[in-house]
Amino acid sequence: MKKRSKAFLEVGFYLSKFGVINENDKYPSPPIRLKVHKWNDAYRVFYEKIHGDRTVLAFERSLKNTRDAFDSHFPNSKRIGWLSDNKSPHPLGKDMQAVFDSFINKSEEEVWIAIQKYADLKVKEYKQTYDDLISIQESEAEYIIGTTEGGKKVTTSYSYERKPSLRSDAVKIHGLECVVCGFNFEAFYGDWGKGFIEVHHIQPLSENKGQEIETNPKTDLTVLCANCHRMVHRKKKITLSIEELKKKIRKK
Repeated sequence: MKKRSKAFLEVGFYLSKFGVINENDKYPSPPIRLKVHKWNDAYRVFYEKIHGDRTVLAFERSLKNTRDAFDSHFPNSKRIGWLSDNKSPHPLGKDMQAVFDSFINKSEEEVWIAIQKYADLKVKEYKQTYDDLISIQESEAEYIIGTTEGGKKVTTSYSYERKPSLRSDAVKIHGLECVVCGFNFEAFYGDWGKGFIEVHHIQPLSENKGQEIETNPKTDLTVLCANCHRMVHRKKKITLSIEELKKKIRKK
């Protein structure tokens, strides 16, 4: 687990202590100053400055966990937070305790002044950018489970794509032209692009049956240009089939 910076912990404290508590709501909303209504958007306000090389989704989970750890120390927060076995607030770690002691008697304005340099309040304008970034980051994970547009369940494995022997075999079998659009890096970039292509792996879950099976570079791997590879994974939890992507091409 990545170490949470002091800034990360300070933001977690702010989100925990200054969430908006409305009488009729089961849970509090994000602090008013952030100008968002969803907690994921509240986390993303701080992503660019303090992500610490986390993906967007990993950052959201980690910041939520940090907020949760502080929650039990604010009995009026409407959130239970993390509790010890005896139902008392779970002890904070050394770094979290230092942030808690430093901020506990400060007003919302004072804490905001301390953390505002980490915030981007225009985050709602970047929704599509975040959606695309999440798709890219998720597509680079070791395994992705999703469906095609037609609803067929697939698992995409990037661990196989990164194996030099399998990549080499796939290129020998499928060549260096994108199987969707025909793009050839050498033809476009000359020697700089010679020998380059991205390798894509799709294996139907129905054939896996929960067991790791041997990858066949002829049937399980194919080659795509960078553009088509990104478009295959453009939408979260949807992995287009090669034929589905071919049908989307408008410019011949």
